[in-house]
Amino acid sequence: MLNANEFLKELYARLDSQNDDYKKGQISVADFTDNAFAKMFIEQYKPFLPKDKNAKILDIGVGDGWFSSLCVSLGYKHIELIDFGCSKKFSDIKDGLNEVYAVYDVETSIQSLLHQETFHNQYDFIHLSHVIEHIPKYDLIGTMDSLNGALKKQGTLFLRTPNLLGPAAFNALYCTGGHEYGFVPSNIEQFLLISNFKDIQFHNIRTPSKTVGQFAGSLLRKFYSLNAKIKYRAFEGYFPKTVEPELIVSSKKI
Repeated sequence: MLNANEFLKELYARLDSQNDDYKKGQISVADFTDNAFAKMFIEQYKPFLPKDKNAKILDIGVGDGWFSSLCVSLGYKHIELIDFGCSKKFSDIKDGLNEVYAVYDVETSIQSLLHQETFHNQYDFIHLSHVIEHIPKYDLIGTMDSLNGALKKQGTLFLRTPNLLGPAAFNALYCTGGHEYGFVPSNIEQFLLISNFKDIQFHNIRTPSKTVGQFAGSLLRKFYSLNAKIKYRAFEGYFPKTVEPELIVSSKKI
């Protein structure tokens, strides 16, 4: 391996080869539109997505396609997908659904792909769920700049990544082979600011509690969060913006 990006490409190609959903090749239109994770989060995502159903949406780090599936269910008409090996999994989706306009393979890095002129000033909304922590530190500024360059003015960048201040940071970062860098509210905000993003906001996205066990778990999480914030105030002198397991942050292109 010559660099971290090549390592990531090889790692996820091997992981996909062990996933039964990917061994059969293309993800079917039926499986794509019936994605359970998309159904779980569809209501929670409505406030964040563009009001215009013709808005151009870019899904980077597609995984099994849950976010794009969610967008299709909500009636968005122009969705593009980017990932390592994306065409091997989603070409049938592109051919079978008019809403999925294009799929792109990452050959070297997200930054290199987005630097192509065809991506400049194109998108109203870019989504990266658990992608940014896979990007090597030396590529982070360039990648953030390229994301800004791909958005239209006032376009939204929506990021999700593990929070190192959260309760499971060790498991979410250091025991995961493909993670290159870790984030807390302050440093992810810093990267956004220096890449000319504004209106930076941190969010919580939770599914409603449907059972007594889920409700009890929700109460325990609230108690943990308060306790963690008090700890940081006592020892570090400040209250962090969030100590949730996941950082969920939106920002706008200036």
